[in-house]
Amino acid sequence: MAKEQTFEEMMEELEKVVGKLDEENISLEESIELYQRGIELSSKCETKLKAAEDKVNKLVQKEGDSDE
Repeated sequence: MAKEQTFEEMMEELEKVVGKLDEENISLEESIELYQRGIELSSKCETKLKAAEDKVNKLVQKEGDSDE
C-alpha cells in the first residue's frame, strides 16, 4: 500500500500539474488526465485543510473550557 501524501507533497504536485497545463505543446488527452489529477489533489487538500481546521477549533475550544 502506498504511503499517503502529505498536504505539502500534494500542493507541490498540484503546482506541477498546473505548470504542465500551462504548456502550449500538451495533448488533449494529457490535458484531461492532468486536469483530473488536479481536481483529485485539490479535493484531498481541501479535506486535509478542513480536518486541520476542525482540530485547531477543538483545541481552542478545549483550552477555552479549561480556562473557566
